[in-house]
Amino acid sequence: MGLKRQLFALLLMTLVVQSLPAESSAKTGNKQETGTIKLTDPVHPEKPKRKHDLVVYKDSRGYPKGYAMDLVNEVCLNDVCKVVKVTMYWDAMGFYDRLEYPEGKPLTKLEHEPFTANDYEKLDGILKDRQSILNNHSLAYLAKEADPDPDTRDVEGVSKATPATVRQAVVKDAAWTTWVLWKYANTEIVPILCNATEAHCTPAYIEYMLDSKDWRNIQFVLKYLLKQDTVPSRYTSRVAQTLPTADMDQFELALQYLKRAINDRGRFYRQLIKTLPSLREYNAAMVIDQLALEEKLQNETLVYLTHHLDKASFYPIHLALRLIERRKFFSGDVERNVAKLLNNKDFFIARRASEFLAKQKLSPQTEQLLRSFRDKYADRL
Repeated sequence: MGLKRQLFALLLMTLVVQSLPAESSAKTGNKQETGTIKLTDPVHPEKPKRKHDLVVYKDSRGYPKGYAMDLVNEVCLNDVCKVVKVTMYWDAMGFYDRLEYPEGKPLTKLEHEPFTANDYEKLDGILKDRQSILNNHSLAYLAKEADPDPDTRDVEGVSKATPATVRQAVVKDAAWTTWVLWKYANTEIVPILCNATEAHCTPAYIEYMLDSKDWRNIQFVLKYLLKQDTVPSRYTSRVAQTLPTADMDQFELALQYLKRAINDRGRFYRQLIKTLPSLREYNAAMVIDQLALEEKLQNETLVYLTHHLDKASFYPIHLALRLIERRKFFSGDVERNVAKLLNNKDFFIARRASEFLAKQKLSPQTEQLLRSFRDKYADRL
């Protein structure tokens, strides 16, 4: 990411426009295809949609790598602003990537002052923020200060009376330009690009995306799969393999797919339990919660759960043992699996196991192990 930023800054400061994506087409085997799309002009939404040429970049396998569109657009409600001329780029999932401008024709601010390198960097961050507050405001809102008095004006199109959150969400002295480019980058075009990529969602492409280890790719595919009337089950193993790297929202999405794709509840739970040792603590807790929500959870599943606790962390172990206690289930297999935790290097895990076993009717062998543990750590129990 650091190298990418440096290259981006270099492009901006030297005003060089590239005719290809960041990587050379010749080196990567990229192919280009051009089609036409129609988009609403955010400055004049009442007018008919305008046609734009959309370039699709594909790799040597024909998989979409990204999209580009030349944009020539007004950025204000009067004729005082220069027309914006840029090329905008998105990745294959419809996320804005970057923009470039023709040599000698940089973006400009108030009084037609060219953007600085810092302005471009800030603009890049704004355009990559899909949750920007700009989505909640119109161009007319930004231009509401009809008063031309410069003492009342802070940045182009934004008065000092405008909430600070809005003023911070635009490039200083270029609010209108920022707003228009953000609208093009993050609104109407996004589902168009997503649909274009979804058209390539063959089994081979889906597997390629799931194996990429890039959660932007993985989320895109999961959302696509969940839109199907019948969620295909052929990708369950691959999706399960992504769980250790998932954050909370990503984990919930993957969990949703697995639950719908695996009709056999026992197999669904076993698939989740196998991942427990490799999961982040909060996600591991979500697995236990899934089990706890199942009213008719089979005893075999609880046994399978205890079999996979020896490499888990304290919190999911605590939740798992509490679940078993509440289900009032105990067996020889559960006893043997939990007894192994008495030798865990983490004392708190071992102590939790001892507390669980102390409530059960144990075999003589486990009874002796428990007694030895409690004698050894009597001062810590």
